[in-house]
Amino acid sequence: MPESYLVIGGNGLLGSHIVRLLLARGETAVAVFDIAPSADPDPRVRVFLGDITNREDLASAVDECNPSCIIHTAALIQGAPKDAMYRVNVEGTRRVIEAARAEWVQKLVYTSTASVVFDGRDQHGVDESAPYPQVPFDDYNGSKAIAERLVLAANEEGDSGLKTCSLRVAGLFGPGDRSALPGMMGPLQAGRTGTQLGGNTNKFDFTYIENAAHAHLLAADRLAPSHPKHHLVAGQAFFISNGEPRPFWEFVRALWKEAGHVPKKVTVIPRSVAMVLALLMEIWGWLTGTQPTLTRFKVAMVTTARWCNISKAREALDYEPIYTLDEGIHKSVEWWMESQKSRQKQL
Repeated sequence: MPESYLVIGGNGLLGSHIVRLLLARGETAVAVFDIAPSADPDPRVRVFLGDITNREDLASAVDECNPSCIIHTAALIQGAPKDAMYRVNVEGTRRVIEAARAEWVQKLVYTSTASVVFDGRDQHGVDESAPYPQVPFDDYNGSKAIAERLVLAANEEGDSGLKTCSLRVAGLFGPGDRSALPGMMGPLQAGRTGTQLGGNTNKFDFTYIENAAHAHLLAADRLAPSHPKHHLVAGQAFFISNGEPRPFWEFVRALWKEAGHVPKKVTVIPRSVAMVLALLMEIWGWLTGTQPTLTRFKVAMVTTARWCNISKAREALDYEPIYTLDEGIHKSVEWWMESQKSRQKQL
């Protein structure tokens, strides 16, 4: 029987790239479930609009399109209210599992994050043996860790039943990115590229969007019980990155350079000093009811070593990045500059 796919969150950044790769390789039964319509719909894709936390919305979509594989990319990211984040990321994932089992879906690939094992301390070459922290670093990572455990626990033994796996993507960026990339290009637009938090000795992992999408297709294929590597994939979690960890600010300045800017002078603010400044800004924000421009969370994110070992994905998924980090930087900045031009024309 030919495969059929339902991409949950398929109108989002990663989901839309997964859909395009499925279509590009000739898949003819591709559907999307999302809370919002796509700005650029493809007539070859069936679209189901609904709320992932609504059992009836999700069950109806799964029943109607009858997929053999669900790829679940939907999530609320940092900045969303805690209760909403847990409702979507945890309870929404629980609904996905329930719907998959009710309709005898064969495979479920879940998009997790490399941060599910992050505890705020340096992580050099972390692999899948690392435990979840007893206290999550933040609400987002905590919710994703719970959801990942639900997905992996839902894997069923034997040739029949639901097969699951989780992909822990690190530092996602690329065309269409409305979060990480704009955040890194923001200082360039504001003329604040001369400040660096921390000594820039901390290596960080980034993943170009097409590489992450490619990994999801590899995982979906290998979850099939007939695949020779099925036993290495079912019920497993995998770190996914470009495999090219770089000092954090080196990556950011590479984005700026691609856009035609190189800072003339860089003032380094030590991590300890940055943490104090961030605390003061958080207190001021609390007192005035405003959003602080610098937080201790942001300081920790850009000054801590966080890179992973992707050997397990290379072995079990046959994963190799399609695009290098520099190629991803070029394509991303090219898209960003075009989007800025389009925005200016609309003003």
